[in-house]
Amino acid sequence: MTDDKRLWPRFSPEINFGHLLQAAVIVVTIGGGAITSYLSLRSDIQLVRSDLTVKVSEHELRIATIEHTSEDQRKEAREFQGEIRASITRIFELLTDLRVQFGRRRG
Repeated sequence: MTDDKRLWPRFSPEINFGHLLQAAVIVVTIGGGAITSYLSLRSDIQLVRSDLTVKVSEHELRIATIEHTSEDQRKEAREFQGEIRASITRIFELLTDLRVQFGRRRG
């Protein structure tokens, strides 16, 4: 049973240089890991942010192109409708003139 006591740690109220050194190593290790994780995460966030900025600007460019194309199509449709209306008006005028000429020949 005396061998079992060696397996259990002994706690004493005294603090020596070894204890301070162990505490410093633990603090530096945890602090270094936290700083390294923070810097790595920060660079990853900046990389994702730059990728997203590029994708958003590409998307905005596509939207602007679609808007311009849509506006051009509406403008062309309005111009076409105006031309068709003018052509139909001209055709009706020609038909009216033709009726008048037929009416003069019969009368």
